[in-house]
Amino acid sequence: MAPKHNNKTLIGITGSIGSGKSTVLNMFGELGAETISSDSIARRFTEPNSPVIHELVSIFGDTILDAEGAPSRQKIAALAFSDKTKLNALNELLHPLVRKSFVEFLNSRKEGSIIAWEVPLLFETDAHTLCDYTVTVAVKPEVAWERVKARGGMDKEDFEKRNLSQMDLEKKKSLSDFVVTNDNQREELKEQIVIIYSKIKQRIQL
Repeated sequence: MAPKHNNKTLIGITGSIGSGKSTVLNMFGELGAETISSDSIARRFTEPNSPVIHELVSIFGDTILDAEGAPSRQKIAALAFSDKTKLNALNELLHPLVRKSFVEFLNSRKEGSIIAWEVPLLFETDAHTLCDYTVTVAVKPEVAWERVKARGGMDKEDFEKRNLSQMDLEKKKSLSDFVVTNDNQREELKEQIVIIYSKIKQRIQL
């Protein structure tokens, strides 16, 4: 399969909350891929100097602002995942900005690069259409919750709301070129990523 982006190969990575998407992204990086995360890009737009702070306030109200007038990610998330209309409005605001930043990053990479891109809403936002290959990280719900709980900052109700806001995991798996399982040890996950990366490199060279 010929790369879609001027001889650069793009691997899209998705999965449910707590599945280990960031871990998989980092493993691709360890193998030689350049890496980028949509969540990391999106966080730029909810920082104190956010260029879209007025738009965020118009969606959620000024209760999302702290004493210094900076937006609170926690408050935004709590409101968004409790109200589908607000969540949709947030997505409509942020997704084009994230996509634009990502495309600028992609265009700046040299020919022959392999880029791994972590996108929680890979299929929901049609970001998969930009990718040469897609990978879903699968995990049992109880394992995902234990990981999220260990990180802190989210209760079980929020965890379930966020999962319900995303495409069903089985649907994601059916749409993906590759599926990795992350229920067990890191070493087992790394073995799966090594195999996938090797297959992709072989296909690039054909």
